[in-house]
Amino acid sequence: MFALERVKIIKKYLIENHKAEVATLSDLLNVTEVTIRRDLEKLEREEFLKRIHGGAILIETEEESSILKVPEDPFLEDKQEIGQIASLLVEDNDVIMITQGPTSLQLARNLGGKKNLTVLTNDLMISLELSSHRDIKVILLGGDLEHQSKGVYGNYTINSLKNFFVSKTFFEVEGINLNSGLTVSSIEKANLIQEAVKISRESICLCSGENFGNIAFYPVGRIGMASKLVTNPAISDEYKSFIYEEDIQLFTSIHMYEGHA
Repeated sequence: MFALERVKIIKKYLIENHKAEVATLSDLLNVTEVTIRRDLEKLEREEFLKRIHGGAILIETEEESSILKVPEDPFLEDKQEIGQIASLLVEDNDVIMITQGPTSLQLARNLGGKKNLTVLTNDLMISLELSSHRDIKVILLGGDLEHQSKGVYGNYTINSLKNFFVSKTFFEVEGINLNSGLTVSSIEKANLIQEAVKISRESICLCSGENFGNIAFYPVGRIGMASKLVTNPAISDEYKSFIYEEDIQLFTSIHMYEGHA
């Protein structure tokens, strides 16, 4: 893996988690701890992070910590592309669930032209994004607001889900691995996705291409729990073959659907 790619992944990890341990990054990127420390030194010189014993923390300004401020994302273009692709799977008159996440937010930003759409979400940013569209009804789940992710989680959120049924659930994961399946960064997110899938006729997974092969901290379930998967074109043939064998429809670009002949 090239240094530039490593640095992008380290930035993404810190933006999402605000702190990182050298050992964790070493395992995630499959490089030595010495290499990780050099990368962290470079990012510290750029004033992106501050090194601490055994790791680093993200440097945040007061403005960047605002609840409505979205941090800079080195993979923003990938997420925008996935959001645009996923929006093509939403039809007028649909009732859908969109779980919290930056790629999910990009999906929401592409739904403005839909008619008579109902969106259930646990993401404050998604609810604000869609609130200005007269043809879209937004239902924001109750629960405990997590400052970092702008997501609503907890037992109250899970219990609220049981009052609904949707045609499609769009959920985002931070890792797809052939052995470990779908994984995310928090147990609250894993629990919510598992419950959201239960109230849905169809489950659609969103995942950036760089997260294929990765393992996040908390398991969601096997890859086959999704009937459709939306990602970037640049995923390996090994994963494409596995997805086909699982009978999952794969969407990788605006103009192309990859699936069984």
